[in-house]
Amino acid sequence: ERLRIARELHDALGHHLSLINVQSGVALHLNEELPEQTRGSLSAIKQASKEALSELRSVLDILREEGERAPLSPTSTLARLDDLVSQAAAAGLDVRMETEGNVRRLPFGVDVAAFRIVQEALTNVTRHAGGATATVRVSYGERDLTVQIDDDGRVSSPLGAAGSGKGIVGMRERVSALGGKLEAGPRPGGGFRVRARLPMDGVP
Repeated sequence: ERLRIARELHDALGHHLSLINVQSGVALHLNEELPEQTRGSLSAIKQASKEALSELRSVLDILREEGERAPLSPTSTLARLDDLVSQAAAAGLDVRMETEGNVRRLPFGVDVAAFRIVQEALTNVTRHAGGATATVRVSYGERDLTVQIDDDGRVSSPLGAAGSGKGIVGMRERVSALGGKLEAGPRPGGGFRVRARLPMDGVP
């Protein structure tokens, strides 16, 4: 239960706090002639969201314990993918969507995990590879679902070469709980790739 709460806090609350922090920083950078009071308010928003993210990470560290297994539950599914694309566009990210295979209803755990992986990947592109283009590819196979998120950002590894960021940890937990496989790392031509293969039967 603690792991489930930690994962949902990171995926939902962390996503929106990151967007607030990024957008307030962009507003400050692009509008240097703003009145002092307005700049002060934006700076306060940026700093407050940064501190909130830091406190959130501390809470997540308390909630997580090594060796605990990730449960399968929460809520958002691929049906809400358009919402993610709209949010990313509002943050200045160009997102391209591609779908392959026979689109059909998915097991709930697979559907939720796929959505959260795309959400986390787009959040990290927004934070670390500003001005990039991201491509989200959802492939329906006979026995598995594959989601792949590529960006062409200048930052080759937004989460660190070892994949130690909490976003990667959360992704690995979700994929592991379904008996799938996750790959995350720099692309040969620049940018970053996240690729998750999720078995349709969801059996570890």
